[in-house]
Amino acid sequence: MSTILFTPMHERGHINPSLKLARALQARGHRIVYCGLPDTEELIRGEGFEFESLFAELFPKGFQAEVMARLGGLSGLERMAYVRELVRKQTRMLESLLDGEFDRIIARTRPDLGITDVLFPERSLILHGHRVPTLLLNTSIPLRWEPGTPPPTSGVIPDGLLSSTLRGALDWGRILLDSKLAFARHQVGLDPNVLKYRHALARKHGYPLSGLDFAGRPTGEHEPMIILCPREFVEFRGAGLSIDYLYMGPAIDLQRQEPPFPWEQLDGERPLVVCSLGTMAIHPDRAERFHHSVIDAARRRPQWQFVVATNQWKGSAATNGDPPSNLLCVQHVPQLQMLRRASAMVTHGGFNSVKECIYFGVPMVVLPVQFDQPGVAARVAHHGLGVRSSIDTLSPDTLTGLLDEVVEKPSYRRNLERMQAIFQAAEQEQLMADTLEKHLRTRGSAS
Repeated sequence: MSTILFTPMHERGHINPSLKLARALQARGHRIVYCGLPDTEELIRGEGFEFESLFAELFPKGFQAEVMARLGGLSGLERMAYVRELVRKQTRMLESLLDGEFDRIIARTRPDLGITDVLFPERSLILHGHRVPTLLLNTSIPLRWEPGTPPPTSGVIPDGLLSSTLRGALDWGRILLDSKLAFARHQVGLDPNVLKYRHALARKHGYPLSGLDFAGRPTGEHEPMIILCPREFVEFRGAGLSIDYLYMGPAIDLQRQEPPFPWEQLDGERPLVVCSLGTMAIHPDRAERFHHSVIDAARRRPQWQFVVATNQWKGSAATNGDPPSNLLCVQHVPQLQMLRRASAMVTHGGFNSVKECIYFGVPMVVLPVQFDQPGVAARVAHHGLGVRSSIDTLSPDTLTGLLDEVVEKPSYRRNLERMQAIFQAAEQEQLMADTLEKHLRTRGSAS
């Protein structure tokens, strides 16, 4: 039996897809250990895996909920002051890594393989120093456009006002920016000292600086990168691979724990529309615009059933006033169970939500908000799996028209059936485990 150490980012969107990999390896008899912030311990242990707490003093239990609440409610100078406070905590976290906090976890658990989130590169640098083979887990779409090749020229942006060439060029640029830069802004842009600490960790643990990108993250030249999605969805014409990608199935963990739901309140005879903007913090004005549009769309389409997840926006318009009888508001939806019966989903374009819609054959209205979501939305539109629009200009008229489009036009279902078959064929636990086991070391080979 080997020990495999998972260190995903502490968001559900990064933890959930790792669970499928962990279960596949656990079924082979391997010991699975997760390492993360205290806020993730209950989730991980509830899924049946060991857990090691990291940065418990800096980020005690309840920290994530506090950040979500404050970032969702603050603006102006107050928001800037709070962000500076978070930056100081990030600096202290990096200092703790240099002082050996993660090294001590490695010494206790003695892993034979590390699977680390590409957005937390410090841990892969440290694992390198302990001679633990490491795979980078990328839960997004890390492609680059190869210079000298033409960008995609049609079918990407569903906007009749632009020429097909301009649509393709603009959208490919958006894909590049989101896959290469947006996450770097999220992780690095707040604190210019982050690069300094990452370089210090690389030097301490013997990692070649030439193997780091502009943000101080491993480029994948020394550690293969896992992409949890079939190649057919991710790649466009004009895309070139720059590193060693391990394309796998979408890694949708059908066994994961989901919140309770009042199923008796659903009308099984009406088409079901699931609406959610995910669990990450966004500006309250966007959340309000989204929920107002959903409420009005439900009033205009009484023959449909709407379920909306309010997530962190407990004071949203969706939970106030007198919603229509065909609209059901809950804080969190059991998304996997819901998509089994859904006719459409209105989503922020989170990669996991999009993959789950494809897996269950559900057409999408995608309203990208941040990070990789515009790039994911571009692929949904390109493959004809749904439509996309801007959340900043969303209105009841817009949303109702987009829902009519994806629910009533059979072409979206046909395109989904083709991509669904690819997804389901790729989702083989045996193949995942075989691929990952190739990178295991033997205990005796480590010095």
